[in-house]
Amino acid sequence: MKDRHKQIKDFIVQYLKTHGYPPSYQEIGEGVGLYSKQSVHENIQQMNDLGIIRAIPGQPRCISVPGWRFVEEQ
Repeated sequence: MKDRHKQIKDFIVQYLKTHGYPPSYQEIGEGVGLYSKQSVHENIQQMNDLGIIRAIPGQPRCISVPGWRFVEEQ
């Protein structure tokens, strides 16, 4: 896994833990220092193709991380 992919995955996991829903591409970019939405999109697409994450293209905040399950605590 590329360092950038690990950084993005870790950001997504932390965001999910904190907020209970996935980050937007803009929030991912701001969180990992990518200032181009195209760069974020390309990394997300690569990660999806590699199975690091699951993302539904064209759907906002539709990112999940295989092996992680986030549930609301009561």
